[in-house]
Order: sequence, then structure tokens, then C-alpha cells
Amino acid sequence: MNKQFLLIWLCYYFLLFAYTGCAKKAIVKQMPSIPAVTIPTPDTEERPSTKWKDYKKIPHLGTVYFDFDSAMLKEEARSILFKNSKWLKNNPEVAIVIEGHCDEKGSTDYNMALGDRRAKSVKSYLMKLGIEEKRIETISYGEEMPVDYGHYESAWAKNRRAESLGKISPEKQEEGKFLPKK
Repeated sequence: MNKQFLLIWLCYYFLLFAYTGCAKKAIVKQMPSIPAVTIPTPDTEERPSTKWKDYKKIPHLGTVYFDFDSAMLKEEARSILFKNSKWLKNNPEVAIVIEGHCDEKGSTDYNMALGDRRAKSVKSYLMKLGIEEKRIETISYGEEMPVDYGHYESAWAKNRRAESLGKISPEKQEEGKFLPKK
């Protein structure tokens, strides 16, 4: 009796294994290949690396620092931006680009967005202080351009910043008469 019972169960498991163990082969249709399409980029579009190459660090324009995970301007930052706006009003031929930076905490995408919010926060405040929008550009570098490569709080605090770089208007550059006023 045990042998018959064992034989029946063995046959049952063998059939179960044979039935479920073999998968059907999927039929794959060969689709005609589609040639790759290249979209030409217009010549007028500039990439950030070349667009900002004429911008230089101007000692009269202070750097603004932010708290962790914030784009809100602190009182100290507003004071620095007030001084920056006075200098920019005295030098109307200078256009600026505001670079938003972050520390290494957070994802790359998140830090790019946070750097953008920081740069736009500075731009908005400068516009409230009377600087024309057409003179201000913004760019975010996220965590890609740290000032301090350390992995500790004081290094991260230095990297949470917005820096302003300046460029002389093409008209004044051609005249060769531009000397920044203090």
C-alpha cells in the first residue's frame, strides 16, 4: 500500500513539474528598424559653459550664504545684497549672473533645483532693490562646484551659497572706457 501511495505521489509531482516547468516560447515579431533622427540645435543657442565665460568674479559683489535646505534670505544676506545693489546702480554697464550652489547632501536633481531657487531668490531681491531684470541672469550648479571639498558641517555651510559674477556690457567694452566704481 505504501509503495502504491508513494508511486502515485511521485507520478503526480512528476506530471506537475513537467507541466509547469516548460514555458512556451514567445513569438517575437521583427519590426522594421527606424533610423535614428538627429535634431539640429540652433546656432543661436549658447550652452552655459560658453554663455557665462565672459563673466568674472567682481570683488565688490559679496557672496550670500544659506541655511541647510533653504533658499530664504537671512538678514545678513539682505545686507550683502543691499551693498551689491548699490554697487550695481553705480555701475549700470555691468550685467550679472547669479550662481546658485548647494552642499553635497541630497540628490543631484534636488540640489540643482535648490540651487536654482537660491539664485532666483537673490535675483528677486535685487530686483526689489531696483536692479533691472535684464541685467540679471541665473544658473544653478547644485553640488557640482563646491568651494570646500570637506565632508563636515563648516565645509557644507560654505557651499550653500549664491555668487554673483559680472560682465561689462558690449558697448562699454568696445569703448574701453569702463572702470568699475566702488
